[in-house]
Amino acid sequence: MRIEEEFRRITTIRLESAFMEKLDCYMPRLLSLFKKKGGAAGVKLQGIQEMLYGSNTVEKRRETVIRGLIIYLGENVEDLIKEYQVKVYLSSSLYHLPSSFSFLFSSATDNDNPVDVGIAIEGAEVLSGISSVAQACTFLMGLIYALNLSYPKELKCTCSFF
Repeated sequence: MRIEEEFRRITTIRLESAFMEKLDCYMPRLLSLFKKKGGAAGVKLQGIQEMLYGSNTVEKRRETVIRGLIIYLGENVEDLIKEYQVKVYLSSSLYHLPSSFSFLFSSATDNDNPVDVGIAIEGAEVLSGISSVAQACTFLMGLIYALNLSYPKELKCTCSFF
């Protein structure tokens, strides 16, 4: 994909493999931290971890860690990941977002796996047909870096961690 090529040209780092490798490396420690968290965030994190009971694939674990990390850092999952049941609704709702907003979207799940994952920046769909939320996070970070965009204010901590 061109995003990976541009990111590698700028940084000499392979974007997707580096991101996934680090995510997988920190996954056990992050899941352990999530279990220890108390309060309202702890309750939300327990709900996120229950996603693993139905399907415990690598992609589902990565998505769980990303969602949990957002909650752990005190931000809202909905500020990064929006879920839609119908693609038509997504297209019409993109234009009502604040101009600096960047997010991932997934629509209509099939066996707990999103059918379509994509990226929207400033109300416009930039990429679609991505295979997973974790891969979409990778591409979003590549786009932010390659296009020299500022991190969304709502996700400053999460983007800094990525």
